[in-house]
Amino acid sequence: METPQRIIRRKWIFWQLLIGLVGVSGLLLVYTIVQQNLAASDPGAAPVQILDIQSATAAVLATGGGLIARAQYATAIRPMIGFDGRVVQVAPDAAELVWGCQIRNGAQDAATVWDMKYSVRFLGQDPPAVESWLEFAALTEELKRAGLRPDVDYMIKLWTRGAPLAGQERAMIGWFGPHAMSVIDALCVRVQVVDRVGDLHERSNNLLTSARRTPRRATPDW
Repeated sequence: METPQRIIRRKWIFWQLLIGLVGVSGLLLVYTIVQQNLAASDPGAAPVQILDIQSATAAVLATGGGLIARAQYATAIRPMIGFDGRVVQVAPDAAELVWGCQIRNGAQDAATVWDMKYSVRFLGQDPPAVESWLEFAALTEELKRAGLRPDVDYMIKLWTRGAPLAGQERAMIGWFGPHAMSVIDALCVRVQVVDRVGDLHERSNNLLTSARRTPRRATPDW
């Protein structure tokens, strides 16, 4: 399962609260306009004045401007999550070639890992109707049942909540050796990261998309 990056949750105090303030300011402006019109035509029937039109208008402009500024800032610092895969050597003196996978943040600002889950499908299995996401421990158990040995047939890095994902940098997710590549059909990762303003972003990707399952030589350095 591969999906483009999307925002799945915004920091409420910096988004929903601003929207609420804009709504309240708009209602105050409407109330003020109605109150002023009634006061001009029938002063005895006019409701209590809360704000004058200038103050109500200023409140709408201030809260609306704050909402726009917040949206622009969130766009400017939004993380850009991507994935890379190449044929590499486990060690400089190792003869065996593996498929190495990395995650990158193409934005200038750093992000913080909130959650990372996995989904594995072995050769011969049909794609599931609904993707089942696994924790790291459950994934290693699935691979163990398939006869794959960690650090021998494959390696997957454990990412914990709060791990930094620096801007303009790549970080290792893992690698898959020839035996793992002959057993695994697809291994998807779903990563969720939090940006500087507290918005939660999500992207998922199949690490074995376009994988070289029978590599002959390593591709250039990362």
